[in-house]
Amino acid sequence: ARAFPSRLEMTTIIRFSVLLMILSTVHSLQIVPGGARAAVSRRSLLLAPPAIGAGVLATSSRPAHANKLIRGDSVKLSSGESFPLASFGLQVYDDETARRLTLTALEAGYRNFFASVLAGNQRGFARAIMESGIPREELFICGSVVSNRAQGFDEAYAATKLGWERNIGAFSAGQIGYLDQIMLDYPGRDSDSIKGQWRAFEDMKSKGLVRTLSVSNFSPSQLDVILNDPEATAKPVVNQLPFCVAYHPASVEENKKRGVLVQAWAPLGYSLGRSSGQGRLEEMKKTGSDIGQRYGKSWAQVCLRWVIQKGAAFTTQTRSRAHFEEDMDVFDFELSATDMAALDRIGA
Repeated sequence: ARAFPSRLEMTTIIRFSVLLMILSTVHSLQIVPGGARAAVSRRSLLLAPPAIGAGVLATSSRPAHANKLIRGDSVKLSSGESFPLASFGLQVYDDETARRLTLTALEAGYRNFFASVLAGNQRGFARAIMESGIPREELFICGSVVSNRAQGFDEAYAATKLGWERNIGAFSAGQIGYLDQIMLDYPGRDSDSIKGQWRAFEDMKSKGLVRTLSVSNFSPSQLDVILNDPEATAKPVVNQLPFCVAYHPASVEENKKRGVLVQAWAPLGYSLGRSSGQGRLEEMKKTGSDIGQRYGKSWAQVCLRWVIQKGAAFTTQTRSRAHFEEDMDVFDFELSATDMAALDRIGA
């Protein structure tokens, strides 16, 4: 169960009480008895059916979006660009739902967006960006390409090039002419395939269509294929990985050595399977709740704060306005060394 709402959430609940009666139990795309957040893989999370109440989110097309105070902290990537630590990652739903949820996220203060090609709703997201009236330079927009089934340099290059061209075409629905980042969702089958994927990304960057390049689900050795390539002209700046209190291998440290920021996907543990990870998930929630009482925060806020203090960023998803704001409200407190150590032990 989530902790008692903060003052900001209480204000939201008062203003939108009727809607939140429906939405208060909806946070992720998977719902389990008792309001717990389900443990699922990334692919099944993306492919999950729409949650109850998804069609009744209250959003607005008024220019008020442009006046919303930007919330959250940012870090400098190794390339020099500013990268907001909190990101909204769109999931699988239709373009209209993507449009509404993006507007809700913007109202909650989000400025970093991961619009994956796997979600299939980049056009709806792009239309929300155009409708919001928020200046393009205030936003950090990341698209993605899936080309990991291609074999060899030439085939991987062609598949990746086609992928980023489709990204640009989809985002143009909202007059988005360039991306802040493009991400390889999965590495190629071998070194030559990875090099082909990366060369296509470098060509996209050379055309001025993207500012930074990133990867997802890359191991240190797969990163090294790019970093050690003498012909490479750009380096990956972000690696999106499963990383949470209940599961935290040495990924942050290994990526940091290479100048790469880890962005945690499923940072609240939904990448863990029920059979192998349910016990750790429950321990994470209980420990997070106990610690949260000392800070006036929920278990989810404590666990997201842990991710930040470990040196990573995070991307989360929700359909609830209250949870959008809750997940963003993690930048006004700091966990003690004792509390960090207690959380560290869960996934050790």
